[in-house]
Amino acid sequence: MSLKETAATGKRLETLQALRDHLAQAIDACDSMRDLAALSRQFADVLQQIDALAEPEKKGDAVDEIAQRRAARRSGTAKTAGSSKRSS
Repeated sequence: MSLKETAATGKRLETLQALRDHLAQAIDACDSMRDLAALSRQFADVLQQIDALAEPEKKGDAVDEIAQRRAARRSGTAKTAGSSKRSS
């Protein structure tokens, strides 16, 4: 899909991603240092806008995963401990 077609969809993130790809190609083909500087600035700006619009990635490390497992285990233990009491 061309940049023009992508822009016509009205989807900002997809349009920015298409523009990023277009700018990357233009930078690769650029021979003028003056033009390269301008294209590089635009490219950096587009990357920043994409980062701002993109959904944040779920970040967690091994410690977070262990803490979640421990909490799940404890909540499961509390439920079974309460139901395992025998009536007198």
